[in-house]
Amino acid sequence: MKLFKYLQYIFVLTVLSISIIVLYLWNIQQDLPDHNISQYFPNEITKIYDEKYELMYHVGNRDRFYLDYEDIPETMINAIISAEDKTFFQHQGFDVKGIMNAFIINIKNIYSKNNNNYVGASTITQQLVKNILLNRDQTISRKIKELILSLRIEQEYTKEFIIELYLNEIYFGRRSYGVASASFNYFNKSIFDLEIHEYAYLAALPKGPNNYDPKKNYDRALERRNYVLKQMELNEFISSDQFNFYSNLDIELYEKNNKKYKSDYKTDFILNYLNENSFNENAFYIQSTIDQTLQKISEKSLLDNLALFERKYRKWSGSYKNLQEILKFKNDHWHIAKVISKNQNKTKLSIINSDEIIILNNENNLYGPEKISPETYLSIDDYIFVTNVNNFFYAAQLHEINGSVIIMDPFNGNIVSMVGGVNYEISNFNRVTQAYRQPGSSIKPFIYAHALETKKFLPNTLILDSNILLDQGNNLPVWVPKNYSNKSYGELTFRRALETSNNLVTLKIGLDLGLNSVNKFLDKINFYNKKIKSDVYSTLLGAVENNLLNLAASYSIFLNGGYIVEPSIIKKVVSNEGELIFNNEYFKCNYCAFSIDDRSYRIPMIEPQKEKVISPQTSFQILNILEGAIERGTGKSLNKIDYPIAGKTGTTNESKDLWFFGLTPRYVIGVYVGYDVPKPIGFKETGSSVALPIFKTIIENYLLYNKNTNDKFILPSDLIIKKVNKDNGEISDGQNTIIDYFTKEQLEILDNFNKIESIGGIN
Repeated sequence: MKLFKYLQYIFVLTVLSISIIVLYLWNIQQDLPDHNISQYFPNEITKIYDEKYELMYHVGNRDRFYLDYEDIPETMINAIISAEDKTFFQHQGFDVKGIMNAFIINIKNIYSKNNNNYVGASTITQQLVKNILLNRDQTISRKIKELILSLRIEQEYTKEFIIELYLNEIYFGRRSYGVASASFNYFNKSIFDLEIHEYAYLAALPKGPNNYDPKKNYDRALERRNYVLKQMELNEFISSDQFNFYSNLDIELYEKNNKKYKSDYKTDFILNYLNENSFNENAFYIQSTIDQTLQKISEKSLLDNLALFERKYRKWSGSYKNLQEILKFKNDHWHIAKVISKNQNKTKLSIINSDEIIILNNENNLYGPEKISPETYLSIDDYIFVTNVNNFFYAAQLHEINGSVIIMDPFNGNIVSMVGGVNYEISNFNRVTQAYRQPGSSIKPFIYAHALETKKFLPNTLILDSNILLDQGNNLPVWVPKNYSNKSYGELTFRRALETSNNLVTLKIGLDLGLNSVNKFLDKINFYNKKIKSDVYSTLLGAVENNLLNLAASYSIFLNGGYIVEPSIIKKVVSNEGELIFNNEYFKCNYCAFSIDDRSYRIPMIEPQKEKVISPQTSFQILNILEGAIERGTGKSLNKIDYPIAGKTGTTNESKDLWFFGLTPRYVIGVYVGYDVPKPIGFKETGSSVALPIFKTIIENYLLYNKNTNDKFILPSDLIIKKVNKDNGEISDGQNTIIDYFTKEQLEILDNFNKIESIGGIN
C-alpha cells in the first residue's frame, strides 16, 4: 500500500509539473515576437564618400554594409562556423551534443586555468534570434523563447539565408555591424581581399570584441585567433601547413582615424541637400564630388594665411596653461606644442604626443602692431598652436577673423572643395553658402562681359577715367564716386580698366549700358540672391549681396564658354538595396542610343544641358583680360607662378569684405574673408592683400600635387589675334604692345570706325 501511495504522489507531482511546464510554455509562446525574418533588413547608415569612393562621413552610430550570401567569401563562412557553430549546417536550431561538449570543455578550462577560450553553447540561429528578435536578458524565459524561435526559423528559412543575416547583423566592435564593415574598419581592406588569418580574427570577435582587442590584450587576442584557425583545421577547411603558417603571423590592425568621419561644413551641406530633396527616409551611399587632397590644401591655406595676417593687428592671447583646455580646439592642420626653452633669437617647443622638438625663429614670429617677440609673449610650459608653412614653424592662435573657400569645376558645377570657415567646432555657420556679403569689385567682369555682348565696347575701346557726379534721387546727396587710389588716370583702354579694377571707367560703362540692361544681364547669370534686383548706381561697384558659392558659379561662365552651371556636391545617390536613385548628369547625348536594327546611323552629339548666357568668344575675351590682371594688374603678385591663371579681386567700402576669384584651366577658386559681424578688416586692406594670398597658397600646393603642367585655357574658334598698344589701344606692331583677341565682327566695327575717323567724321 505504501508503494502504491508513493506512486500516486509521484504521478500527481509529474502531472502537476508537466501542467505547470505546459502552462509556462504556453504563456511564453503567447509573448513571442513574430518570427518572420524574411522582411528584416538591418538598419544601415548613410555613408558619404569622396569622388574616389574614400569614406568621408557616417550618418548614424552603426557602420554596416549588407552582403548577400553569394557575395560572402567562403573562407569567412568557414571561419565563423568553426568559431561559433561547427554543426550549423546539420542541426535544426539547437545542438544538444554541442551543449554537452561546451559544458565539459568550459569546466576543464576553468579548472586548468591554462585556457581562456570558453566555448559557447548557442547556435548561430540562436544568436541571430537573440540579436534581432529578443533582448540580451540572462533569464531562463528568454533562453526558452530563443530556443522556440530558433526551431521555427530553421523550419521556414534556409541555412544560407540565416547565416547571411547573421554575418550582416552581428557586432564585431569598432562600430562595425556585419563582416563587410568589420573588414574595412579592422584591416582597411575589402572583405574579398582578406587572408585566412584575417578571416579567423574577424570570426573570433563576436564572442566579445572588447576582450580580443590586441591593444588591450595582445596575447589573448592572438590565442583566440589561433583557436579559430585550429578549429578550421579540425573541420578540414584549411590544411595543417596553412594552420602552422597563419598561426605564426602577427595580428596587424589598421589604425583607423575616426576624426575624419566627423561632420564638417561639406558634410552638413550634403545632408541638408538630401533633406531638402526628400532623401531622408532611408540609408544611402552617396558619392560626393569632393577631392580630399584639395580639401585639405584649402583648409590649411585658409587657416594659415588668416593666422599670419592677423599678426598685423592682434595682440597675442593664444597661450594655454592647461593641456586639456587647448585640446578642445585642436584641428587637423596645426600642432599643439609646449614651450620648453627660449632666448633672444629662438624658442624651443616639443610637439605633444610626439618626440619631435621644433624651433620658432623669433624674428619670424613677431606679434601685433608693436611686433612683440615670442621671448616676451610666451612663457615656459605654455601650450600653444604651431603651424608649419614652407618648413618654417609659426605660433598661431584661434582666429577672430573668418573666411571661406570654394573650388568648383566650371564645366559641370562639381564642388571639389568647400571650406565654410576656420573652425567648424566653434561655429558650423557655413560662410560659403550662408554668408551673404557685397562682392565689391568682383562684380566688374560681368559688367564688362555684358558690354562686349552688346557690341557697344571692344577690348581696345578708349574710355576717359574722370570724375562724375551722380544724382541718387530725392532727399539723397549727390554721389561722387572715386577710384580706390583717389586718382584719375586719363584715357584707359577697356582692357586696362578691368585689369586695374578702375571704378570710374566701370561706372561709365555701366551707365552707358543702362542700369536696367545691366540688371537683366546679372539676373540672367543668377548673380542676384533670390532675384532681388537693384536699381541704384552703386550696384555697378558691387553694392549687392550674394554668397561665395553663387559668385563662383557665375565666374564659371568665363571658363566654360559662357554656360551657367548649377553647383553640385553629389555625383550619385544609391539606396541600400543598390538602386541608383540620383545621378547628376551635366551632359546629354543625342543619338547615343541605337541598335543594329536601326535603318540609319547618326553621329552622337554631346551637349551641355545648361543655358548659354554669353558667347564663347566673349567668355574667352574676359578670361584673357583677367589673365592680364594677373600679369600687370591687381593680381600681379601671382605672375611668377608658371601656370595659366586669371583672376579678379574684390574689395568693399572700408575693407569689410574681401574677395579673390582665381580661374585656372580646371577650376574656379573663390576666396572670401571677413568678420562674421562685419567691420573693417584693416587699414587699406584689399582682396589683393588678404584673399589673394590664400588662393596663392592653394594653387602652389595644387601644382605640387598635380604634375600636369600642360593645362591651357580653351581658345574658341572665330577669335583673331592682334597686337595692341596697351596704352592707346591701337592695333600695331610697334613697341609697348600686348596680345589681344577680337572677333571678325569686332574688327569690322573697328575698321569702319577708323574709316569714319580718317575722313573727319568724328571730332
